[in-house]
Amino acid sequence: MTRRGRGALLVAALAITAVAVVPDTGPAAAAWQVSVPAPAFTLAAGSLTAPAATCQTTTSSPPAARISWPAVDGATGYRVVLGNTVNSSTSELAANQPGTSYDVTGSTLGNLLLVLGSLLTGGSVHVTVTALNQNWSSSPSTRQHIVLAGSVLTGLAGGLKCQSG
Repeated sequence: MTRRGRGALLVAALAITAVAVVPDTGPAAAAWQVSVPAPAFTLAAGSLTAPAATCQTTTSSPPAARISWPAVDGATGYRVVLGNTVNSSTSELAANQPGTSYDVTGSTLGNLLLVLGSLLTGGSVHVTVTALNQNWSSSPSTRQHIVLAGSVLTGLAGGLKCQSG
């Protein structure tokens, strides 16, 4: 065997011995560690309380159903929706009402048709208010029921009132 061949054989024998003798230590680990404190913060889901809406009939001509509510903490606006119990159709009266009251009248054709259609089929018409803040919204308020103020002619002129008065 040549000198070069014996050297290669010796290196191979040492490599096999090293693999067989050295124990497996698992994954490599760093010889040092660093820790940095993370700032403490809490994640909180946005939540708004549902507005406590009430209804009061105005003395304006034609009369209107004034829906009002106290300000909700954290709310930046309010959605006011007119709905009915017959087919669940709704009409958004205000998408981002800045104040805490809204006068519901039958002065727009859509509102009037929703009210008349629901009342003629034996249903009832109601208004709900939802508090808003950026991407958060509350549950809708309790329903405030409204009806035509007097005769159908008064209703055609846009008069609506609260069902209770």
